[in-house]
Amino acid sequence: MFRSLQICGLLLSVLPALALAQATEYSKRLTGTVEVSAAGQVQTYTLQSAGVPAIDQGLGNLIESWSFKPQTGIAPKPVRAEFQITLLRASSEDRNYTVKRVEFFPENARVAVRGASSAEEMAYCKQADAAPRRDVICPAELPANAELATTGVSAEAYIAIRKTESGPQAMLESLSIYGSQNTKLLNKPAALAKKEFSAAALAWGQKNAAAFLQDRDYYVTRVEFVQSNNRAAWRRQEKAEVPAIDWFTEAVRARTVYVSQVGLELK
Repeated sequence: MFRSLQICGLLLSVLPALALAQATEYSKRLTGTVEVSAAGQVQTYTLQSAGVPAIDQGLGNLIESWSFKPQTGIAPKPVRAEFQITLLRASSEDRNYTVKRVEFFPENARVAVRGASSAEEMAYCKQADAAPRRDVICPAELPANAELATTGVSAEAYIAIRKTESGPQAMLESLSIYGSQNTKLLNKPAALAKKEFSAAALAWGQKNAAAFLQDRDYYVTRVEFVQSNNRAAWRRQEKAEVPAIDWFTEAVRARTVYVSQVGLELK
């Protein structure tokens, strides 16, 4: 699967101005491993602690409930995979949480796409009008904005993509900004960050939309722009209001929370 690492396909038109109102939330990404039987049942697992026993217990129950589809085209066999779980909660003390994303990285997987590395691939990434490729993911680049560079504000964006008759269509599903410390961001840097990072996320997603979507009907990816690391146990971030996506229903959201490239697909 794609190691974390998606746009408005053919719709990279100017988005309505992002609202300055924002909701504060706390994010944490946990890592773990899972051993899956040939029949698709979880045999054993490890999981980094969230630092909250109630959350650890809930996540353990969730992992034990996972059931995977047997691999197609080959004889079923046990699979081992690493995974990452991204959690959100309303405050640093809240025992309630939301699973934003789960990403599986099966061992010995044959990847369909890879990060651009050769001179030819990097040249493709620089060509705005080059024909879309399905085998290469171009790297994200920080916005070329000198004022933004002085703020130390970073961002994480989620982008929802769907297949259409005219090509991939993607929209900004969410945008969260954060500083190096868990303190409230000032309005001016926050407004600038939302504008610059939303545009950068969409430009990156547009370039990589075909590679991420492949033959799927829907896909959700994320991209992170880090200017200054935040090493808090739970990262405080401010979620910007973005235009609603009419086709991104709860049913679609449920089908795109879990992401795997090959080998592990939930039933």
